[in-house]
Amino acid sequence: MKTKFFFLLGALLLNVCAFAQSENTTPLKGDVNNDGTVDVADINAVIEIMKNGGGTGEETKYYFSVGTTAPTASNYTTVNGATTTIPTNQEFTSSSRVRHYFLIPDNKTLTVLDKNAQVAVPITENTSILIPNHKVYQTNGAIASGATVIIKLS
Repeated sequence: MKTKFFFLLGALLLNVCAFAQSENTTPLKGDVNNDGTVDVADINAVIEIMKNGGGTGEETKYYFSVGTTAPTASNYTTVNGATTTIPTNQEFTSSSRVRHYFLIPDNKTLTVLDKNAQVAVPITENTSILIPNHKVYQTNGAIASGATVIIKLS
């Protein structure tokens, strides 16, 4: 009789342990980093989210380009030789006498100077071209073919 009791007790404990270790698919409230516990690591995860402005922590990729083709939301990563290297100063020589477009990160300010005359080239932000995290400027008129301008970003 004692043997049957201990056998049943052992089987019951084994069943309870297996149930306790089964995977719970309900998310644990406050477990921000999804590691199954609510602890200091979750506080650090919340601070990181806040530091990144509520984002996922992935860094925004910015592009820069200058040329005669207008950037759009579908071509801005490649238009006019777009690059992720954002210059502070760059010289650009126009190959044709037409309006030019400048794609810059939205956290930068653009100044364009005529290299020879050392005067500002008139530019206007084109607010009809909407590209996430970027601004598009265009010259108010054409830059002369062969003219060199200095592009300054700050």
